[in-house]
Amino acid sequence: MKRLLEDYTFDQTLSYREHQLHYTPENGAEFIFSGFVAAAVLCTLLADTDEGDARGIALDTPEQRDDFFCRYEREVRRDNGGWFPAEVQSLHDVYIELAGEEGILAQICCNDRLFDLAYGLIMEYMNHLVHEEVSQHIYDKYPWRAPFAQWLFVAGFVETYRQRLLDINWRDQAGVFAFAETYQPGELPDEPMFVFDGLDADDLLKRYFEWRWAIAKREATIMPDAEVQLEQKREQILAEETNYRSVEDDLRELPADKQKTFRQWMTRWTAFVTDKLAPTALDSFPKQQRQTRVEQELFPDAVTPCCSQPNKYSPVRNYINDRSRYDEAFRDYFNSHDLNDFCEQLSLMFGWYVNPNSLGKSLKRGKK
Repeated sequence: MKRLLEDYTFDQTLSYREHQLHYTPENGAEFIFSGFVAAAVLCTLLADTDEGDARGIALDTPEQRDDFFCRYEREVRRDNGGWFPAEVQSLHDVYIELAGEEGILAQICCNDRLFDLAYGLIMEYMNHLVHEEVSQHIYDKYPWRAPFAQWLFVAGFVETYRQRLLDINWRDQAGVFAFAETYQPGELPDEPMFVFDGLDADDLLKRYFEWRWAIAKREATIMPDAEVQLEQKREQILAEETNYRSVEDDLRELPADKQKTFRQWMTRWTAFVTDKLAPTALDSFPKQQRQTRVEQELFPDAVTPCCSQPNKYSPVRNYINDRSRYDEAFRDYFNSHDLNDFCEQLSLMFGWYVNPNSLGKSLKRGKK
């Protein structure tokens, strides 16, 4: 069988040489296309011909097209082809060549059906590369690492990158121009996205926990007192996984809505991992753990008097509304933290326990 991308001359106006397609219309300037675009047009024009059969070109089924993509990548590997950044740049360059000459590819392909096949192959291959680049799930692109808080923080930035690629329409020339001009392989975006494509929250937490606990069991089984070792690891993992102070400084650099979503994740994760590793301490463990790690970040001021009477939540609601009008730091903390964290700070300021459920009901009544 011939190589898929051997040089080939169709006529004096069109030829494929050294992985580039050269087209010179009558009385016109030469167009040169490279990358997968050139290969797609070549193989579209050769399919179902004796030459195409000799090269083993078959494009009708998904399996045949996958085989075509693999053969293409093997043959252009030494020219840096088949690599996502290189193919993005090639498509960008093709669109530059076609600027103001949108009918050239249709002219080369001779008829609408061949043009649709060639263009469809190009779009399918670019999406194929995207899915290779971003992986099926976030944990395939950014593998698990402990503790969950640190994985989640970085994974949020990786997910923004993933979803940006998944949203690209490769037919949109302006969109491809914009992406190619700013794309830097491996460079993460400025803001994270804590909603992961194709995964619900419980599934992600379950998968992470299974990974972490499987490692703990493997490490424990190599010791003669495996059960003792595993119990110690249980306590150690629970302590590590319910503490996310290591990312607090970086977290404060994010917009308030991103901080809030991250903290919602950690509230849910703390409950999940506590249920898995300390089922007999569900009532006491969260409160004890929060008491040992909480630090006062909000303090009374000289403008709005603190609420000194316990269990009166209308005054607390009024305090929050009044102070939020002029105290930007107080307002940002309220907007970026979940109600449990916020009530801890109010409890420290007021000197009595502010119940999140009671305050939440009062805040809802205040909105009506």
